[in-house]
Amino acid sequence: MKTTFSILLSLFLTCSVFSQTIHPYVKLTEKIKGKRLELFAVNSGATSYNIFLRVETKDYRRSSSRPVLKTIPANSKVRLITMVKLNGKEGIYTTSFVVNEIAQGLSITKDHENFEVKFNNALHTKKITIYTKDTCDLCMDAKQLLDKHKIRYKELSIEKDSINLIQLISEFKKSDLKKKALVPILKIEDSLYTSLKTRQDFIKALKNHF
Repeated sequence: MKTTFSILLSLFLTCSVFSQTIHPYVKLTEKIKGKRLELFAVNSGATSYNIFLRVETKDYRRSSSRPVLKTIPANSKVRLITMVKLNGKEGIYTTSFVVNEIAQGLSITKDHENFEVKFNNALHTKKITIYTKDTCDLCMDAKQLLDKHKIRYKELSIEKDSINLIQLISEFKKSDLKKKALVPILKIEDSLYTSLKTRQDFIKALKNHF
């Protein structure tokens, strides 16, 4: 369990904090009214944070069992999930709550205007997937590069759909990867590239695969 969430946390970008312990600014709070229970993320800091919340319970009815992924703006309180206690139940639940600061930017090395990347033709027939986030500048750069060279790919946002994040965690478990990862994460066939910091790193991963 700890390994899974360590991997998950690093996917949100750098400067990770495993917040099942105590985060200095972002807290998970609850509000109970009758059988209704609401969980909130309260951010008292001056920086926005990404949060991941998974709730495990047999005592409450939930609108969805999917994990919650949200950005919590600075100095704000955001409702994450609402649950209703079932009749005859004690009201027991457990949470996995992960907090990560949003990176302000990534170092991107731009190609020279006249630089042309000549990819192996085999690349055009391979199954390529990119796991991305909206706040990732390099993700946009990588997609533009693939579009420019007419290389087909599938984009899976781990920010917009928690199913994509869960799928990525599964990919890590199958690959037995324990090191930290940076978004974007590139998958070519069954190979994962998880440490792409610049456009040149992305190009190198594509070329090295073949």
